[in-house]
Amino acid sequence: MRNKLLENFLRISEIPRGSGNEKKISDFFVDVAKKNNLYYYQDEYYNVLIKKKGNIPGDTLAFQAHLDMVCKKREGSLHNFETDGIDVIVDGDKVYAKDTTLGADQGVGLTFMLTMIEDNTLKHPDLEFLFTSQEETTFNGAINFPYDKVESKKLINLDNDRDDNYIIASAGDILNTYTLEANLSKKDLPSYKIIIDTTPGGNSGVYIKESEFNAIATMAKLLNNKDVYLKSINGGTFENDLATHCEAVIQTNLDINIFKDYKIERIDNDSSFSKEETNNIINEILLLKSGYLSNISSCNLGMIETNDNIVKLTYLIRSFDNLELNNISSNTKGLNNFKCNEVYRDSIWKLNKDSGLSNKYRKIYYDKYHEYPEEGVIQGGIELTCIQNKIDNLDVLCVGATMENLHTPNEISYISSWEKIYDLLIKFIA
Repeated sequence: MRNKLLENFLRISEIPRGSGNEKKISDFFVDVAKKNNLYYYQDEYYNVLIKKKGNIPGDTLAFQAHLDMVCKKREGSLHNFETDGIDVIVDGDKVYAKDTTLGADQGVGLTFMLTMIEDNTLKHPDLEFLFTSQEETTFNGAINFPYDKVESKKLINLDNDRDDNYIIASAGDILNTYTLEANLSKKDLPSYKIIIDTTPGGNSGVYIKESEFNAIATMAKLLNNKDVYLKSINGGTFENDLATHCEAVIQTNLDINIFKDYKIERIDNDSSFSKEETNNIINEILLLKSGYLSNISSCNLGMIETNDNIVKLTYLIRSFDNLELNNISSNTKGLNNFKCNEVYRDSIWKLNKDSGLSNKYRKIYYDKYHEYPEEGVIQGGIELTCIQNKIDNLDVLCVGATMENLHTPNEISYISSWEKIYDLLIKFIA
């Protein structure tokens, strides 16, 4: 099974599939359905549903994974995510990519589903395979899919990153942007660019403790209470990832050696924001705290952008309690002259101790390994939060293979873990 799983992962990895660029990978699965004479449905968002008739009795079971991946590369890499497949490196059991994210999130889940679709030796009831788009950005695929086409009341999502646990609940979230329209004015002061690019990265739902030390927050702390004038500040790439990079252009008469722990370069520039507006920007960043705010809530300041005289911050708020979620969002509005706009919100996946899927998975896992898998709840939002609201009485479960350093060029997964989870899934459907 190792060779088949690896072969299928490599087939998927050949296809560019960044968020918003899912047409080719979507068409790939349509072609797979056609070649295997299976029912398929593809919508305008490039979601795909495939149905495979069973050969044993049992309730219809659905599997779900997202088609897109986070696209990040090392500095100096010439990789073009719009046109190039991932250059996958297999080193024994370890799988990673050359200078880019691997896309194991969720390429491994796609691999499991592809392998099940094409294997006609499996014993299984009726199966449904739902492939969704834009999970890493807007959830637009999962939000807009017509769920009246799904028959199953049982769905296994494959978006977990550990093979020794299963997810049974996740936080809801709100994505806000905060925008300041300021004024640039001429100043006869030296200008410098400061670069912070050594902070840890990864998915903020997985590494939320490290979010407190993201590059944007680090830059604000560095500049706070100093006699500087901001011209621009830019950092981060995705709202749900830790910002690993931040650049600020400033004007100041200060001894620049006070910033010597970071990269500094003298540049040509003759304008910047006022002192008041500079303070408003820094204070807004410091106000939008990242990391855990309580034992059930967390936030991530994922991006900051400066376009001419407009500064925009992107802030993801998560909680297992709707009241606390709304309070955090309300308490960050209308401060430091920034205007707040809610971009989207996702509902909470509430704990269900009576889940038949979870109980069956625990038994199958125990029969194989003589111990129970851990139960997990996560701060990161996953598509199950909206899918569960679209299908009445849907029982859900989230499992997956082990992955490390998600959403970074250091992303790694392990073939032995793929084999472990695939074997459990095959036992499950039988």
